[in-house]
Amino acid sequence: MRSIDLPPPKRHQRGSVLILTALTLVVLIGAVGLAVDAGRAYGVKARLNAAVDAAAIAAARALSEGSTDSERIARARETGGRFFTMNYPNDFLSSTASAPAIDARRLESGRWVVDVSATAEMPTTFMRVLGRTKYDVAARGQTIRRDLDVMLVMDTSGSLATPSSVFPTLQRAAIDNFIARFVDGAGGDRVGLATFASGSVVDVPINKNSTRGFDRKQVVRAINGLSAEGATASADGLAKGVSELNAIPASVRSSLRVVLLFSDGAPNVVNGQFRRANKSIVNGNLYSETSSGNIGSGGRTVCPSGDGACRLFPSDERNGNERWYSSSSAPSVNRPEITHLPLTGSGSTALASFNNRRNLQSASGATGYPYDNNRCNVNKAARNMVENIANSARGSDIRIYTIGLGDALNTLEIGFCSYTVANESGSTILKRIANTADADTMNANQPRGLYCHAATASELNRCFSAIASEILRLTL
Repeated sequence: MRSIDLPPPKRHQRGSVLILTALTLVVLIGAVGLAVDAGRAYGVKARLNAAVDAAAIAAARALSEGSTDSERIARARETGGRFFTMNYPNDFLSSTASAPAIDARRLESGRWVVDVSATAEMPTTFMRVLGRTKYDVAARGQTIRRDLDVMLVMDTSGSLATPSSVFPTLQRAAIDNFIARFVDGAGGDRVGLATFASGSVVDVPINKNSTRGFDRKQVVRAINGLSAEGATASADGLAKGVSELNAIPASVRSSLRVVLLFSDGAPNVVNGQFRRANKSIVNGNLYSETSSGNIGSGGRTVCPSGDGACRLFPSDERNGNERWYSSSSAPSVNRPEITHLPLTGSGSTALASFNNRRNLQSASGATGYPYDNNRCNVNKAARNMVENIANSARGSDIRIYTIGLGDALNTLEIGFCSYTVANESGSTILKRIANTADADTMNANQPRGLYCHAATASELNRCFSAIASEILRLTL
């Protein structure tokens, strides 16, 4: 076989291969660099966005701290900057971030707007071969803090007087961990106070004009001036709190309306107009916790006619003087008795349960109107009314939160009416009022609230703080 000798490659051909190889390597390195450096830049962008958002939310929440707008803005900037640093570590993917620019301003509507922006510079690695030495990344975030109308409705009944440390602890917890969390002054949050015991009063009316805001010192003075005595007119107190919110003209109402109801017991008072045996009408709060027997130094006979409730308190006083309506011939109580209960109480609130949880009975023992005046009917009506008021308020987009104090809320506080713990404990009622997720009457079509139980007074700080935090979360 004949062999063929090939000529050696020419020099210019070898040089062309080297050039092509070099060009190919540059392209490959550029492609790899684009993938690697662009991926790093994307990670920087994502982390910068998260840090800016965290700063905006934290700054908006911090606007509740301070007595003037300048103090609130300074606090917002300090808090926002701290949260930005917490969420964007130094030298993240070899980048360097600028200090965030944080601006907070109040709108005429009462809402606050917080704007946060920041930049980061990330040096490249492989992309340097293509002449790009860095990536500049920017992020912006904005948070709007919703305006807020809130009524604090507080139980001041006599059970809170024992031991003596309980009520002062309650006052401090409400002031330091709830009232202090909201923006006061013109243009701030609206906050009002209503309290109840045997009756109820609006201690601090809520601001009902476009100037908004509240006087924190006025609310603090009102809470510090309270004392514990009397019964538990929960429905009367809740009704006054809701009425204050509804009295704000629709054109200037806040987008978030809230009631916080505190109590250490189940309702036991019915507010309304009651007909006596002589056909005359008396107004007030009828108290269910009364039994036959003698009380007082004068040996006054209580409800000698039997099981009917006969102690009536003024509805517009927290602890007014009680009146007695009994058929006794004793001179001190010689007044015709209350014969039956009305269909509705104050504010046209039905005494019957809106969800048929409790049925009132007539004198014959049958279910239905006319409702006989007996202790069981009065106690059932007291519970029905507060749940009816809460249901109506939630139907108007008012969100209700509740705080309960003491172990008695998880048991039965009365021994009549054949109540069961599962259906009639104080905690069960407070959960229904708040429409919590675990309430046995939870309505998914209405705003859900929270119920916080404080087993002892020392846990009240936690409960007030938790509810305030949840309300403020909803403002963002």
